[in-house]
Amino acid sequence: MSLLAIFRSVTLLALGIVYFPACVAHAADKVLDANQFDGVVPVSLTEYFSVLEDPEQVLTLDEVLTPQVAARFKGNQPAAVALSFNFTRSAFWLRLTLRNSGDEPLERMLEIGHAAITSVQLHQPGQDGTWRSVTTGSGMPFATRAYPHHYFVFPVTLPAHSDQVMYLRVQSTDALLVPARLWDSQGFRDDERRDYIGQAWYYGMVTAMVLFNLLLFVALRDGIYLLYVAVVVCMALGLAARLGIANEFLWPQAGWWADIAHFIGYSISIIGLLFFMRRMLDTPKQLPKCDKVIKVFIGMLALTLIGILTSLQAVAEATALLYLVATVVILGIGLTGAYHRQRTAITFVAAYSALLLGGPITVLRSLGILPTNLITINAMQFGSAIEMILLAFALADRFNGLRREKDLAQSEMLRAQTKAFEAEHREVEALRSSERLLEGRVKERTAELSATILRLKQTQEELVQAEKLASLGGLVAGVAHELNTPLGTMLTTASTLEDSTREFQGVVAEGGLRRSALDQFLSRAAGMSALLVRSCHRAANLIASFKQVAVDQTSEKQRAFDLRALIDDNVASLRPNLKLALWTIDVTVPDGITCDSFPGPLGQVIVNLIQNVSVHAFEPGARGVLRISASVSDGMVELLLADDGKGMTPETLGRIFEPFFTTRLGQGGSGLGLVICRNIVTGILGGTLHASSAPGQGSRFVIRFPGVARGNDSRPGQE
Repeated sequence: MSLLAIFRSVTLLALGIVYFPACVAHAADKVLDANQFDGVVPVSLTEYFSVLEDPEQVLTLDEVLTPQVAARFKGNQPAAVALSFNFTRSAFWLRLTLRNSGDEPLERMLEIGHAAITSVQLHQPGQDGTWRSVTTGSGMPFATRAYPHHYFVFPVTLPAHSDQVMYLRVQSTDALLVPARLWDSQGFRDDERRDYIGQAWYYGMVTAMVLFNLLLFVALRDGIYLLYVAVVVCMALGLAARLGIANEFLWPQAGWWADIAHFIGYSISIIGLLFFMRRMLDTPKQLPKCDKVIKVFIGMLALTLIGILTSLQAVAEATALLYLVATVVILGIGLTGAYHRQRTAITFVAAYSALLLGGPITVLRSLGILPTNLITINAMQFGSAIEMILLAFALADRFNGLRREKDLAQSEMLRAQTKAFEAEHREVEALRSSERLLEGRVKERTAELSATILRLKQTQEELVQAEKLASLGGLVAGVAHELNTPLGTMLTTASTLEDSTREFQGVVAEGGLRRSALDQFLSRAAGMSALLVRSCHRAANLIASFKQVAVDQTSEKQRAFDLRALIDDNVASLRPNLKLALWTIDVTVPDGITCDSFPGPLGQVIVNLIQNVSVHAFEPGARGVLRISASVSDGMVELLLADDGKGMTPETLGRIFEPFFTTRLGQGGSGLGLVICRNIVTGILGGTLHASSAPGQGSRFVIRFPGVARGNDSRPGQE
């Protein structure tokens, strides 16, 4: 046997003695076959890791390989995008077993998609039995990375027909997240190209916004644009540090600075944002209490800068929570300004909503509350990009507003000069006579117009009153018809009772009263009395319903009322006239919608619309349903009347609110019903009336009006 063969045998025996116990210890680890997945789509390695916590940060690779320590690894990690250890001082060892079941060696890329990890070590066994180790991290020079990328990427070679166990050691002064994925080499490079293109777009946008607002600052000399530039630059630098872009391109040799740069950028950008908000919302004058809160947070964030520079790990979690609270406070102050109807506050909230949403998502991801994925990882970039675009529009609008004010000032100056010129020529007699003639004509036209407007108002009032009386007349006729039945029953019953009483009196007078005759009379009298009472109650209910509806329809007095009860009363008053109709009315208005408005005009509108459905929506003998529903939102009541009748053509729909337009000309239609309805809704109720329809698909009338009419401060709603 040659010396080389002896050497190989001894080496294999030694490796078996050293590593066999460790192999037994992690024999149950979940193994990923790198030859069985599509390399274009990466595989999350979270569920394949076994985890060992090193609270004292003292374990070495040799100690980890011993059976006693190897047995402490915990496997069966849940499937997730990343391992999340939150804010911790511990180091963590991650054991991973990869298998190559193919006949050829495999080249794979192991990516840890989180740049803010202070120390990352990868230990991979070599073919000669030694361990090949790579030590890098955000706190080390960029040149230490195994692959030049803003995240931590390690090329991995897997021999054919082999299982390879490798170890990762991670430690961070920030929240420790390990979103590890395994890529095919080509798939990773394709994704890398797309990633850098996206980063180029984002930072190109940042550059464009910065240059644009610097030009505005130079042109307008308004410090708010300079504050905006400072916020955008610091936020972009913080994001670049957080994503590792700055480590790759701005400070590749930085050490401790790379670990704290993103915290510094975030703190300064939020401080700048608070100053920007004070300037934009003018909080010292408009919101003095909120301005005090802003000053407190500026001081607290300034103190975090000292803590970050001296001991990041001691203040990292508290600083992240402060960022979250500051984000909520900024949004709350913006909403407070918007509530006080500050136009600039509305613009501010709209522009910064996306950015303010990105901040909490990032912090909650760092705290392990939200999962780690593409959206949560890049939440600040997404929010920052949207914010820059929206705020650019807002600042452009501000610029346009300044230009409009300048144009208005020039126009006023020109008008003043024109008036001065005219004043110098007022002595010209021809101009005076022309002015007098013009004034006379204007007065004549004004008088004619006033008279015409007065006549139109009177005519409109007369039409509304006529419509009310016509509606009331129809209501009276219907109620009178409905009263015939109980009144007839009462008359017949009373007559029968009278005859029975006379017969009974005759029997008593003759002295032939018997017990059976008395019982028979009392039984009949009791039955007829009950029938009389029921008929009287029915008539009384009809009269009470008619009385309320009649009073409301002839009055424009504002009062509180229940919307469902109002609709039920008006529908009940119309049922006698609709008794022969084959279509039905389905009222689905929820109970408890209380309004403080004008029930009479509203009831007239409802009656007119129902009568309009009766006349126009359904052909004689046709079946269908008119559905009446209502809802309340932000103090506005929406009442919907929708039928499934024959509908209207676009031409008819476009003219239904024109005076004297009717599709039943010569058949009793005046063409004023819907005109009066719209005038009542827009004039008296202070709302809107809209219609939509299509041939064969029915019609919809939507009434929107304030639940509390003008002049009343109470709020409507559901009880």
